[in-house]
Amino acid sequence: MIRTVLFWKIFCPGQKNFRQGFAKLKYRWLQSSRLKMSRYSLFCVYEKEDGDSLSIKSMTSCSIPEHLLTQLFLNALTSPIDEMISFNNLSGKLLCFRPSWINKDKENFIWGMQCLEVKVGNDMCVKLVAHRMTALALKKQMKFEKRKLQDYPQYEFSYNNNTLKRVSNENKNRRENFIIKPVDGERGSITFFDFTNYETFSCTKMGVLYDIFNALHDEFGKYIHVKFKEYNIDKVLEYKRTSLELYKDVVKKEILNSGINIVDVIQSETSEDYLQDVADEIKKIIPEVKCSVGKRLSKKKFNVRYIHDKSFYLDSEIDAHQENMENYVVQHITVENFKHQSSAAVYNILKELVIKKDIANGKITLVDWSKYGYKSDWLFGVVAEGVYYFMTIHPDGLFKIEALKRNLFTMTEYDKYMDYFGLNEENKNEYRGVIGLIKDADGNINLIKDTNMYSMPDYTAMGDILKNVASEGRFPGKDVVTWLRAVMNITDKIKVQAELDIVIPHIDVNTEYTKSDIMGLFKGIATKKEVVRYVFENTGSMLYSYLRGEEERREYLSGNIDINYFDYDDTYAKYSVGEIGNGMKYTIERASVVREIQAVEGGKLIFKKLLPLMGVEFVRYGMLTVVPFPFKYLREYIVKKEQL
Repeated sequence: MIRTVLFWKIFCPGQKNFRQGFAKLKYRWLQSSRLKMSRYSLFCVYEKEDGDSLSIKSMTSCSIPEHLLTQLFLNALTSPIDEMISFNNLSGKLLCFRPSWINKDKENFIWGMQCLEVKVGNDMCVKLVAHRMTALALKKQMKFEKRKLQDYPQYEFSYNNNTLKRVSNENKNRRENFIIKPVDGERGSITFFDFTNYETFSCTKMGVLYDIFNALHDEFGKYIHVKFKEYNIDKVLEYKRTSLELYKDVVKKEILNSGINIVDVIQSETSEDYLQDVADEIKKIIPEVKCSVGKRLSKKKFNVRYIHDKSFYLDSEIDAHQENMENYVVQHITVENFKHQSSAAVYNILKELVIKKDIANGKITLVDWSKYGYKSDWLFGVVAEGVYYFMTIHPDGLFKIEALKRNLFTMTEYDKYMDYFGLNEENKNEYRGVIGLIKDADGNINLIKDTNMYSMPDYTAMGDILKNVASEGRFPGKDVVTWLRAVMNITDKIKVQAELDIVIPHIDVNTEYTKSDIMGLFKGIATKKEVVRYVFENTGSMLYSYLRGEEERREYLSGNIDINYFDYDDTYAKYSVGEIGNGMKYTIERASVVREIQAVEGGKLIFKKLLPLMGVEFVRYGMLTVVPFPFKYLREYIVKKEQL
């Protein structure tokens, strides 16, 4: 039988489809699928697992929840023999790793490794969670606060087949055993996607998913079929980096008008020299700025305050983060985290100072609010620690922020807005996951909700291309000549014809050519693309991958670049914010989270009007913001209030 579960597939208008990757899966399985065990195997299980507490039940696939059945198939996968990846079913989890993720020394002792957990949630969303496995030899560098060391399952590594397994009781607590926990200050981290080449692609989350689903279809294709659902995109906002950097002129103007005062709270032997380096970096960005290093805050200048990270003050009565700085514009940098050698990091503190000045003055200046063409007020709301914050922005960019708590004796217009944040017992399930509220002048209210979904590139097609390019191949010179002559006859590009006319006579028909040899024959990109296209269409062999062009971006990466929005119906919509497509690099470090918009109380969907408010990069330097930027102002206001 065929059962269809919710899936994601998105089509961009006038473009080819792209995948949204929160794995909504479609299945084809046998109506009855039973676990079969020999009597001896069953006896061994009873002995190992304590037969008195073990029961075995025969079940059909239809009686097992779809997400559990899917996970069972994934956990049963056998590691591919010809691929450098290991699938490990450990304690009911599918953990995957590659040899390149292993951290070992010259003596071949493994200190730790990255691994990727592939988990299917009960909403049929696939979660790709990076973990850090660490050898017990480093246990003194770990913090065991929530769980004790003895509560962690221990694993051992087998060099014979590059797999992990649970440690037997007699081998527990050896220094070479692993637990799923990083040393203090580290965390599991695996790049989401990299299409530089097949090797880098394979070491990303999408590369692992590519191998897993290929293995799943090869091994269990008769029982299960996995696919991602796709949706049509209603609106796409594309941006070029130059237009996104206009705010830098505002930052420069504000910094020049006010100047910078760097305050040394640390007062160490090296802090003065370090802060002078910070001042020099600021002057590299804005040479004319007046920048000084001192010991006191200035009310006239922007202040950069050098302190420790929050964790440093946990056991101290004094916390430099909590000191009252109400009448000052202050941005903190910390000993532990700030990298002054990074121009992006330095520019970020300058931008943050301008935002803090805007909050103090109650007017948005970092961008020209009037250019958005809003003719009436907008309301933005969030909740933090039981306090509700509402920001009303007028058409001229002036704004007012109010911090409110519920009052049983005084009702205001804001009380009904508070209910939408799910803290009210009567409707907490209906409004679960709300991270923000917006309201227009007509009273339409839209809620922004988190989901477990994220956008995915067409990783299958791109993986196939990169794998094809990586495959070895040697081609007779006479075949190469035949291909180039065919391209010369087909193309209407004069420059391509001219280059081929020069190259062909120099090809040795008695020599074999590799893919890189063939690509090295040409200088012109247009010629290379024409040759690559012809050879692939006529031989199936891909000489090189061109995946960064505008056409390729739209075909393979639509869900992961720029701003994408679509309506579900009159009440619900979804959107995702990806990389800036124009001039993007080969690497996408993080997945693009998909968020849901809900119109309430019979109101209209109005969020589409606010999409341009995410077309700024100053919230996360070099990246588009994932929510309208006024929420950034609200968050900064909340931080400031907490310090008072």
